[in-house]
Amino acid sequence: MESIPLTAADGATSKARLFRAEEHAASLLVVPAMGVNAWAYTKFAQLLAQAGITTLVMELRGGESSSVQPRKGVDFGYAELLDDVKQHVDELKARAGGPVHLLGHSLGGQMGVVGLSRWYEPGAKLIVIAAGTVHHEAYAGLERVGVFVGTQFAQGLARALGVYPGHRLGFGGKQGKSLIVEWSNAARTGHFVSTRDGSLEQQLDVLAPEVLAIHVQGDTMAPRRTTELLVGKLTKANVKWVDLPPPEQPKRQNPHFRWMKDPANATREIAAFLR
Repeated sequence: MESIPLTAADGATSKARLFRAEEHAASLLVVPAMGVNAWAYTKFAQLLAQAGITTLVMELRGGESSSVQPRKGVDFGYAELLDDVKQHVDELKARAGGPVHLLGHSLGGQMGVVGLSRWYEPGAKLIVIAAGTVHHEAYAGLERVGVFVGTQFAQGLARALGVYPGHRLGFGGKQGKSLIVEWSNAARTGHFVSTRDGSLEQQLDVLAPEVLAIHVQGDTMAPRRTTELLVGKLTKANVKWVDLPPPEQPKRQNPHFRWMKDPANATREIAAFLR
């Protein structure tokens, strides 16, 4: 594993983690879930590299190696994350060659979809795993109510404090106010809008990528319907679906994250899709 220091155009720094394949067959950028540090994908990235996929795992703003640690007055939203994704795509292409494919987990999957026109090049493929729209209407019954109330509470808290204290609430880690406001607005409306850039969905019907949509069975945070609505925004995409059984252990953890504990099944599906 190589630690790759990166500096964004606005001066933000972070360290991505590069796992080189000995017999290189493809280049893949992994975009993490909200509040998940890059190191958490180490086992997954190692298996991908063993399968011939040179893998770069980016650190989201607010992550362990990021210089941007959210607090009142230190903010970021969708627009900054999308800029970072493009920077990491360019970095991986320079180091390992292209096209650079993208895998997004949860929030990372949302960024992969709505940022498609920014990072896509001919031949590049998109993989989303345990990722959905977070639109409350995509959920059923009490989960719909819970998603709506929970996301709007998070927005109110972020606005009041100037930062989202997810590290204290047990969900999402500490995040920029704008990101939580934009994310919770998407949960309310079903549309991704950036405070800086406006609608992020205007060009999603232009490109026709190959997409692998991996739904993890039992995932209550990203049920299959939410993933269908997310990838459905790419109206010309050729989508392959995989329903992935989660590892048996640890039972206390939602399959939304539990698949990372034993990513062998996911790795096989991804390697076959990319190779």
